[in-house]
Amino acid sequence: MYIYFIIFVFILSSVSAFGNDVDRLNEEIEEKNEETKETSNQLSGVQKQQKSVIVQLKETEAQIEKVEKEIEDLEIEISDAEENISVTLEQLTEAEENITNNNDALSSRLSIMYKNGNIGYLEVLLSSKNFTEMLSNIDMIKRIINSDVELLKFMKEQRDIIESKKIQLEIKRSKLLSFKNDVEGKQERLIVSRGNQDRLRKELLKDEQELRALLDKHQRDAERLEKELTKLLSAGEYVGGEMQWPAPGFTRITSPFGYRIHPILRTRRMHSGIDIATPRGTTIVAATRGTVVFSGVFGGYGRTIIIDHGGGIMTLYAHNSRLLVKVGQKVLRGQRVALAGSTGMSTGPHLHFEVRKNAKVVDPIPWVKGN
Repeated sequence: MYIYFIIFVFILSSVSAFGNDVDRLNEEIEEKNEETKETSNQLSGVQKQQKSVIVQLKETEAQIEKVEKEIEDLEIEISDAEENISVTLEQLTEAEENITNNNDALSSRLSIMYKNGNIGYLEVLLSSKNFTEMLSNIDMIKRIINSDVELLKFMKEQRDIIESKKIQLEIKRSKLLSFKNDVEGKQERLIVSRGNQDRLRKELLKDEQELRALLDKHQRDAERLEKELTKLLSAGEYVGGEMQWPAPGFTRITSPFGYRIHPILRTRRMHSGIDIATPRGTTIVAATRGTVVFSGVFGGYGRTIIIDHGGGIMTLYAHNSRLLVKVGQKVLRGQRVALAGSTGMSTGPHLHFEVRKNAKVVDPIPWVKGN
C-alpha cells in the first residue's frame, strides 16, 4: 500500500508554511498515484489475458493430440484395407485361373464326345443300338448338361462375389483416405492456431515484464518524492509519547509488516503496516496524542484517518467503516477516531495500521509493543 503517496498531499496542504515546494510535490505525487493505478490496472488486464490464452493453448494441445490419434487410427485402417484389397486381388486372380481351368475341362469333355466325328446330342441318341442304350445315353447327356450348367453358375457366382468384395474394399479405402485428408486439414488449422496463441502468449509475457518494470520505476520515483517529503517533515519535535494498541481487545495480526504476496493483486508487494483482525464496527483509537491531518476516503485505503504526532511521526488507520474525527482536530491517546470496516482494497473487515517516521514506513510493532 506504499504506492498511495497522495496521502502527503493532504497532510502537507494543511500547513501553509511549506509553500511552493508543497504545491510542486502535491502535483507530482498526484500524477504518480494516477500513473501507478493505471499501470496496475493494465498489468491486471494482461495477467487475465495470459490466463485465458494459456487455457486456450491447453485446449488446442489436447485437440491436436486427439487429431493425431485419429490420424494414427485411420492410417491403420487404411493399411488394413489395402492389405485386404491385395488379398482379394489374389483371390480374384485365383478365381479367374479356376474359371480358365474349368473351361479347359469342359472343352476337353466336349472334345472326347466329338472325337469320333462332330456329333451332337441328337446323333448320340439316334446312334443308340437299343432302347436300354438310348436311356443310358439320355442319362449321360443330362448329367453332362447339368454339370456344365452348375459349373458355369459356380464360376459366375465366384467371380461376382470376389468382384463385389474388391469394389467394397476400394470404396472403404477411398472413404478412409478422404476422411484422413479432412482430419489432416483440421490438424494443420489447429497447429496454425497453436502458433498464433503461443505468439500472443509471448507478447503478453513481454507486456507483463514491461508493465512490472514500469511499476518498479513508479516505486523508485515515489521513493525519490518521499525523500523530498522527509526534508519537509523533519522540523518539529515528537509530542505523542508512548503509543497504545489501536484496536483494544483485538490483538491477532493477520498480515505483518514487510514484503508479501498481495491478496488481491497476487504480486509481491511491500506491506507498509500491520493488519489487525477486527469485526466490523470495532472501536479504533488514536495510538497517541496528536493532530488529525487527514479524514476521508483515500484510494485503496478506503476510509482513512491520519494523525500527525510531531517530529515527523505519523500514524495511519485504514479500511474503516466510519470516521469519528475531522481534519485539524486534536486527539488524545486512546481517543475513539473510527469504527473498523472493509472499505477500499480489502478482502474483509480489519484495521490496517501504519507508523511513518520522516515520511518512511516503519514496522509499527516496536512502537506499540507491550501496550
